[in-house]
Order: sequence, then structure tokens, then C-alpha cells
Amino acid sequence: MTMDVEIHPVDDPNVLKFYIDPEMTQFEEVGGTCSNRDNSDEICCTVRSIVIGIVFVIGISFLHQWTVYTYTSTYIGPMLAIIITYPVGHLWAYVIPNAKPFTQKEHGLILVMTNVAWMYYLQFNFAVSAALPILENDKKNFANYFFLVLAFQFLGFGLAGVLRRFLVWPTEVIWPQNLPLIAILRTLHERKTTTKETTYGPAARRWSLKETLIQNKLLFFGIVVFFAFFYEWFPLYIMPFLSVFSWMCMFNLNNRLLGQLTAVRGLALAGGGLTLDWMKITVYLGSPLILPGWALFNIAFGFVLIIWFIVPIVYGSNVRGVKTRPIAGVMFSGTTAMNLVTAFTSFAYLPCIFVHTFLFHGHNLWTQFRTKSLGNTGNDMHNRLMSVYPQVPDWWYFILFSISLIMVCVICNQNGWLPWYLVLLTLFINMMLVLPVGLVSSITGQFLHNAPVYYLGVMVSQGLNLGNESAKTYSFIVVGYILFIQSLALIQDMKLGHYLKIGPRYMLFAQALAGFVCSTFSVGIQYMNFNKYGINNDYDSSFSIFDYTLLGGSAFSDINGFFGGANRANRALLWAFLVGALLPIPGWLLSGWPRFTWLKHLHWPLILISFSWMPALLSAGALFTWLLVGLVVYFTIGKRSWSQRHIYLASGALGLGLNLALIFINTIFLNQDNNFPNWRGTSTNKGWDTCKQALLAQS
Repeated sequence: MTMDVEIHPVDDPNVLKFYIDPEMTQFEEVGGTCSNRDNSDEICCTVRSIVIGIVFVIGISFLHQWTVYTYTSTYIGPMLAIIITYPVGHLWAYVIPNAKPFTQKEHGLILVMTNVAWMYYLQFNFAVSAALPILENDKKNFANYFFLVLAFQFLGFGLAGVLRRFLVWPTEVIWPQNLPLIAILRTLHERKTTTKETTYGPAARRWSLKETLIQNKLLFFGIVVFFAFFYEWFPLYIMPFLSVFSWMCMFNLNNRLLGQLTAVRGLALAGGGLTLDWMKITVYLGSPLILPGWALFNIAFGFVLIIWFIVPIVYGSNVRGVKTRPIAGVMFSGTTAMNLVTAFTSFAYLPCIFVHTFLFHGHNLWTQFRTKSLGNTGNDMHNRLMSVYPQVPDWWYFILFSISLIMVCVICNQNGWLPWYLVLLTLFINMMLVLPVGLVSSITGQFLHNAPVYYLGVMVSQGLNLGNESAKTYSFIVVGYILFIQSLALIQDMKLGHYLKIGPRYMLFAQALAGFVCSTFSVGIQYMNFNKYGINNDYDSSFSIFDYTLLGGSAFSDINGFFGGANRANRALLWAFLVGALLPIPGWLLSGWPRFTWLKHLHWPLILISFSWMPALLSAGALFTWLLVGLVVYFTIGKRSWSQRHIYLASGALGLGLNLALIFINTIFLNQDNNFPNWRGTSTNKGWDTCKQALLAQS
């Protein structure tokens, strides 16, 4: 059965007289990328898709376990998973007798399964690695470790299913992170689509005369992938100075003030420092091409306000003696002006997001809470198409969540890691964060940095007098954070399946199966290794089946002393809770007046969280370059009628090219200690900026 939904232009002067594809919705990002056509008879959950998915989950898990124990950056991201599995699916269809053609839905289901392995890699890096010393004290009991990790996986499934009515079904939660993946899938599987079939109105007559890359999306995609792959060899291997290109500082390398203000690792004032490396630009904030324009404007406003005004004021006021240190302190261990300001924004983010959600989304959330099924969600084309598929009952998710919750409580309590009532407390705290943070991420395309959740866990654990019991403190933070991050990742994938028209029950089966396989295989490798070699918090060259160097769990540093001892001054950061709670209120009150309606687009949670990565993980120069790229693309081609799918396709192609370059460079050269010959452009390999004055403390 095939269902088509088409929207035709109306007599509104503000509505374009033509549009790309018949998939236009009230959100042009979705309309230009996601199809509103569905063939419910198209095969999806087949032996082929499940077998290919399991094989790639195992392969990706194995590769990522290797990267956890080494310094390498070799990984298989979602874009690369799409490209690798595409020929495999078609090969199966060609070789196996009587096999049906490989479909887009099968490919999408495989992508969902590989995404589970990708998310396990990310959460393992932060959370499970940090808790490994606890397992060492437990004599490495395999059953405890396996069931704990498995329960962590399925806790997220249960909560994600319960929250789908808020974070999957509503039209406005577009999850921009998924759109490049959908653009790539459609480019691979819908290559027969022509301009005449997909463009309406006067534009169809104009465009039919042009033979450009706009019409050949696969060629466009391939060219961008090749360009990204070729270019990334320069900042990653041949010319590392491009990653920290402080060009303005080069006019006077000995001028400390110029270095502090304009360098990449300073304030990057007026664009005096640029990061010409797509990896460093996007590794924490993601691609700037996928964000809505209003989100870019918010972050740009926050950058000017916080980095170029507030940080210099704090520095000039010499708060806590910051004048004797670098203004940003990217490579400085002491407290700097930017450290103080970004820590303040991280604290302010927590109350701000709750107040903002209540004021700006409270009515919609109440409406969605009363929504009983997908068919009652209003006039949304994707919901109408998905309503023909059998839904997953809420009680399935409740059972899954309840069983996983009991497992976590029993394992943590029986092993003395954390009493069961503290397990419930940390899970409750992080469950409260999933909905508001998910709303921000689904609307803006920005994912939450772990710093606010980490700070909250530290404060609560110290309030419970767990500071002197490291195992309980680790467990308190890790258990809550894994539920938080896992739920958001699974919800994002649910929206991906929603746009691809994959049945909800198939989605649950594929995600659960991938989670089980990934956990089993990863835990097995992990257990064999630290059962044989042991594990500690230091570098241990004897550990790893590949004889590489282990990077142990070092994510939780200085937990016990954050608010005490020499750091008592950090208690002043608690004022950030009051500031964060008050920030959204004036805009909400004034936005009701006609002259101030623009204030409803002022998104304080997005502004505050965008700077929590700084300065240790993200330099001012990298963020400035990120904004520059996003705004230039938005103002030059972002408003063109043909641009939406091409922008997301370009974003995916850039990510794929980077992924391929990292694999080649790490595997062939860096892992074998084959560095590029020394010359002036490789001097930054030691971590120095081209402008050293930005990194030096005042003498």
C-alpha cells in the first residue's frame, strides 16, 4: 500500500510560489530533506537487514574497543556506516537467489543498529571507563559487569519509549542531527528522481534548462566527500598549524596583549584566530550547517556577549588573580578568566533550561501528555503516515524500564557500589533532565555537554557525604549520566526511524537486539583484557590486546575538592543557579508585546550550553570559525529554494570525508609512528599555537 501526501501552494504572499519536492512541511529543514511518501509494503525488517546489522555492530564494537585503549582516532561514524553497508546490501540481493532489491528502509534499519554501537562507544569512553576501578576492586566479576552494562542499555530504551510523545511525535522536534543521514540515504536510494518530478511552479521551468550539481545529488555528494578527504590531510598530517591559525598574532609574535585577544587559544577577537580543520570545528559542537538560522544567531550573540565582553571584564577585574594567567587557559591547569565564566554558564544552564521549558513549552507539553496515540497528534504528514503501523504499547516500555531498574539497583546495592535508594535518586535527577534537554537538542541540533550533569552529580554526591567514598561517588554520577545520554541517543534514533517510515515495533526490536549484541561483545572483550592484565587510572603500556597504551578512567578528577579546601571560592558559582532561573523570564514577559515578539527567539539555554566546552575542549578560535561557516552558508545559499537537502548532504559528505581521512592517516601513518617530515608547518604537533603568547602566564 502506498500513501502520498502533497501540499500545494496557497495564496499567501509570504509563501513561496514553488517548493522542492512534495515533502514540504511547516519546517523547511524537514520539507527539503524528508519524504512524505511511504510504501507500507516495502520490506524493512528482514533476515538480510538483521544479519548485516549484527555483523556491523560486532565489527564497529570491536574497532571502538580498540580506540578506547589507544590514542587513535579511528572510528566508524554513522555516515561511513551508511556508505559501507550500501554495497553489502546490494551484493546480498545480487548473490542470494530470489532475494528482493535492497530497500531504503532496510538500509535505515541497519543504520539504526550501527548507531547503537556508535553510542555505546561514546558513553563507554566517558562513563564505563571512569568506573572501571570499581570493577577492579570487585575482582572483575563478569556477571556483575555484564548485567550492569546490559541494564544500563535497556534503562534508556524504557525511558525513551515513555518520552516519545514529547520528543518524537511532535512536528516541531525535528532533530536536525538526523537530516544529513536521511539526505545521504535518499541520495543513494532515490537516484532516479528527476528535477521535473520534484520541482513545481516557475522554478521547474527555469531549472529544467540547467545541468548542474543541483540536479545530480550523488555527483555533488561524491565531489564534497573527495574534497573533504583530500583537504583534511593538511590540518591532520601535513600542515597541523592550520588547526590553530592565529594569523593576526603573526604580525607581532612577542605582543602578549595581541596574542591574548586575537589568537585561536585566546579570544579570537575579530577573527584573528581561525581553526581551519573540520574535525576540530565539529568534534564537540557538530556540523554548523545543520542548525536553524535562529539557533546560529543565538550562539553568535552569546559568543560576542560572553567571550568578547564578559571574559575581558572578569580578566580586567582580576577576579581570583586571573590576570597572572592566560585569559583563556586552553593548556593551563589553573583557574583563568574563561574557566570561571564558562563554569558559571554551565551552572546557570541547569535552572535556565527548566524555567525556559516551563514558560515556552509548558502548554504544548501538557497537550502532548494527554495525547494517547500517534493518530491523535494533529495534521502532521509524517504522523499520519506512521499511524498505519502497529504502535509499541507504553506498557512494553514500562516493563523494560522496570526490569532494568531492578537489575541496576540489585547489582549496585549487592556489590556495595551504591545503595539502592541512591540509585533511584540519581536516576530520578537525570530523568528530570532528559525532557528539557531533549527539547533543546531536538529543536536546535545542539547536544548537551556533560559538564552541567557532572557538576550536578558532584554537588549532590557531596551533599550526601559521599565525597570520601570514591566508588559511591563514581557510581552515583555514572549511573545517572548513562541513563541521561542513552535515552537522548535512542530518542534521536526513534525520530530517524519516524522520518524513514520504519515501523515502531521494528525499531524497538532492532535497537534492543543491537544493544544486546553490542553490550555482550564489548563486555566480553573488556573483561578478557582486564582479567588478564588488570586496569588502573594511569597509563599502562602492558594493557591491550594490541599492545598499545591504555588511557584509563581519568574523567572524574578533583571530585572531592570541588567546593572545599582550596576551592571554597567555587561556592560563588552557586549564584549562577539564580541567574540562570531569571534569564528567560524577561524575554517571555515582553514577547507578548508586538514590538518585542522577536524575544521569543532568544534561547538562553542554547546560549549558555554552547560555551560549556570551553576552554579546555573547544577554543574561541574553533567556535568563531564554526559560527563563521554556519552564518556564511546560511546567508549565501541557506535561503535558496533548492538548498536544504544539498546543505544537509554537504554536511554528511564533509563528515564522511573526515572519517575516511582519519582512518587512513591513523592506520597507515600515525599508528606506525610515520609522522610527516619536520618543517615549519608541523611545529604545532606539540600542541603549541602559532601564537605562543596566548598560552603563557604573565611573568
